[in-house]
Order: sequence, then C-alpha cells, then structure tokens
Amino acid sequence: MDWEPGLSIWKQIEKQLLADISDGVFTPGEKMPTEMELVRRFGVNRHTVRRAMAALVDSNVVRVEQGRGAFVQEQILDYPLGSKTRFSQIVSGRHRLPDKRLISSEVLKANSTIAQFLDVKPGTRVIELFSVSEADGVPLAVATSYLPAARFDGIVEIFVETKSLTEAFKRFGIDDYTRKTTRISATLPSSRVANLLKQARNRPVISTESVDVDSAGAPIEYGVTAFSSDRVQLIVE
Repeated sequence: MDWEPGLSIWKQIEKQLLADISDGVFTPGEKMPTEMELVRRFGVNRHTVRRAMAALVDSNVVRVEQGRGAFVQEQILDYPLGSKTRFSQIVSGRHRLPDKRLISSEVLKANSTIAQFLDVKPGTRVIELFSVSEADGVPLAVATSYLPAARFDGIVEIFVETKSLTEAFKRFGIDDYTRKTTRISATLPSSRVANLLKQARNRPVISTESVDVDSAGAPIEYGVTAFSSDRVQLIVE
C-alpha cells in the first residue's frame, strides 16, 4: 500500500480498515483479520497495527471479545424500558433471533435488599436464576433474577424449557405482569459477566435494577441486569 505523506501510518491503516468495513469486505459480526495477518498485509510492525485497531475499538466500529479476537460491531439494539419490557418481543421486533440461556440456579435466603424489593421477610427462600440473553448468537445482557420460592416452585425446569420468564410465569397463572421500577447506572463488569458478554473487563456495562409485579401489584421478580453498552441502547419510555 502507498502511504500518504504527513499522515501517521497507523491512521492510514485505520482509514483503510474503515473503508473495508464500509465496502462490505468485513460485515457486521464478522471476525477481523488477526494482528499478524494485518502486519503481513500492511508490512508494518505489531505496535502500528495495535494503534489502528485500538482506534477502531474506541470509535465503536470494532469490538474485542476476550480469547476470540476482534469483530465488526453490529448495529446497536434499541431496547425500550417501559411497563411491558419483554426481551424476546423486543429482539424479535428488530428482526433478530432471541435466545436466553440459564447459566446457574440456586435457592437461597433473601438478604435485606432482595427482601425489600420482593416485599418478603429477610431469610425467606428465593430462587436465583443467572442467565445470558443473546440476539443472533451475540450476547447482549447477563441477568440475575430473584423469585419467591414458595410461589414459583419448579420454575427452573420450565425456564430451561421455554427460555423465557414470561412464558414460565404463564405456567403459574400469570398471563401478564408489569414493570414497577427500573434503576439505571453504569458500572464495570465482573470478570464472570465480562466473559459471558465476550467483552473486555474495562468496558463499562449498563446496569439495571428492576421489579416486576403481577396484576394485583405483588412483586414476582427482582432483577439485576448488565447490558453490553457496545450493543444495546436503553430507551426509557
């Protein structure tokens, strides 16, 4: 490649890779060439390639997945937060394929925070569901849900089967429910959450705390969710 005088080589590599992405050489979600492949293509050292790739990451054109490499960033998903927030419906409505996988489950005693949000006494048995939500196989969010164990005995197996809390709730006679509150903040993810989201540990996530209630106003779920800030944009309705 012929270098342009007066412009840093790493910047010219960044411009060329941007052009490749714009021209469809690398499509959204596709893995970018490895560092050594780019070194050979442009005939430069690794440090120069790293600067160019870092610039693409900083501008949110490319994302890095730990242990997998660099990928062209997909279109950011607009995720409305309202009284009827349903992950599967939101993702399907954007013509993408939703999926939710249960990572782990546990029955534990509610601490003071969980008890407050579920309106139960501290020490009450609750079910903890830890799951990852995806669109077209790309992780968007990692969630921890707490449910009253006395009301939802057996929900773990139903959730694994249906891959949806909304569908699981229907098995317990809850055909509809609403979002009572949602609190939003920005935090750095734990190593476990970062690995599940396939993102760097130093990339912030959008964190939400929410409470869902049934038609009588009784809390049925207290949830803490970490959304990938590179892939999801929350919209408060």
